[in-house]
Amino acid sequence: MRVVNYFDSDNKEHWLNEIRKGDWSAAAFLYELLSKGTFFDAVGENSRVLLLTDGDELISFCTYAEKDDIQPTELTPWIGFVYTFPKHRGHHYVSLLMEEAERLAMKDGISEVYISTNHIGLYEKYGCEFKTEMMDMNGELSGVYVKKIPNDELLIELQDTEWPFEYTDHDRRIARAIVYDDEGFFYFVRAERDDDFGRATLIETSGGGVEPGEDLNTAIRRELKEELGAEVEVICRIGIVSDHYNLIHRHNLNNYFLCKVISFGDKHLTQDEIEDFHLSTLKLAYDEAVAEYEKRRETRLGRLVANRELPILRKARELM
Repeated sequence: MRVVNYFDSDNKEHWLNEIRKGDWSAAAFLYELLSKGTFFDAVGENSRVLLLTDGDELISFCTYAEKDDIQPTELTPWIGFVYTFPKHRGHHYVSLLMEEAERLAMKDGISEVYISTNHIGLYEKYGCEFKTEMMDMNGELSGVYVKKIPNDELLIELQDTEWPFEYTDHDRRIARAIVYDDEGFFYFVRAERDDDFGRATLIETSGGGVEPGEDLNTAIRRELKEELGAEVEVICRIGIVSDHYNLIHRHNLNNYFLCKVISFGDKHLTQDEIEDFHLSTLKLAYDEAVAEYEKRRETRLGRLVANRELPILRKARELM
């Protein structure tokens, strides 16, 4: 799956027809704004239409816009026109769109994003809080929710300079953690791999892909239990690193957390992690960890991983 901006797409006509299939009056209105070229007039020139796609299929969509149906107001920006096609409901796919909107807000230095809705108990699942009721453009009361955007988290956007860019065909939503104990030691995984990326021994934070319908906190606890055998306290989110693996046409959205070990137990590694990656645990002091990352820059994949993780490790040390 990928989140793409409609206006950056090379196939706008296809996605416009997909939006038109939505069985909701607001979807029809969005189609009208886009097809008539009046979208920016209605919601502001810096606005975006975010599409959650799977190949040529549209799963869900929303707008990240300067204005929505609460007008006039000084509140901005807004997440609006939130829609998931019926057969894809129940998997919390909206969370991927919400996270992309949050990333855009962080990039713009915005501290709050708003949602106008009459749903109760829906957007609370995505970290939104009820703010007030306001009159919408139809003269009806609507609930206004706010999503707080952390201003102390890192947002790092990296490109892959090791392999040539051809195209990106999927995103991977990932939860990763800097894990430490009472004595100040850090826990990582070591991977020994020999695949399309080449032969490499790597140090990497523990973590992995977020499963459909899974929130980030649940994902990071699961991953740490599987790979390190660790029960942890999630202290805070450190930030987001957006990076790319051009070789496999993938965009990674790495959500990093700071976690403190409560206890260790059995690991639950997959066969691939055991047989292909030979995954093992590294317990290192801070300076040792930095030195290990620098050492592994000898390979192309090692350089990509070090570029992504060393800024996060440094920030984690500041937070501890």
